[in-house]
Amino acid sequence: MQDGIEARDIRSMAGINFLLGIWLIISPWILSYNTGGAKWNQFAFGIVILVLSGLRYIFPRALGASWLVALAGIWMIIAPFIIGYNSTAAYWNEVIVGIVVTILALSNMGTYGRTHGSPA
Repeated sequence: MQDGIEARDIRSMAGINFLLGIWLIISPWILSYNTGGAKWNQFAFGIVILVLSGLRYIFPRALGASWLVALAGIWMIIAPFIIGYNSTAAYWNEVIVGIVVTILALSNMGTYGRTHGSPA
């Protein structure tokens, strides 16, 4: 029973990150900003988050996928400062999505560790 609950939790968090990856891919067109750096960064990392979250959804024990999603989320948080976006919508979209993606990915890693003998 415990593994079933855990797999459901892992899939739920991975599924939300999967949807956030889709959002990152389409958001420049929906929010109507054409900032080249923001548009392509969100498109590229949206694909990365989508693919890795999809892998984590399909293979709940693929802990490494969550690590990489967390790193992608951290990049999404700091990228607007490094790249220097000139669109407020792009800036806030990326920072907020990056925070949520990172929190979900880190929580997803903790879900696996609680029932598989990782030190708490």
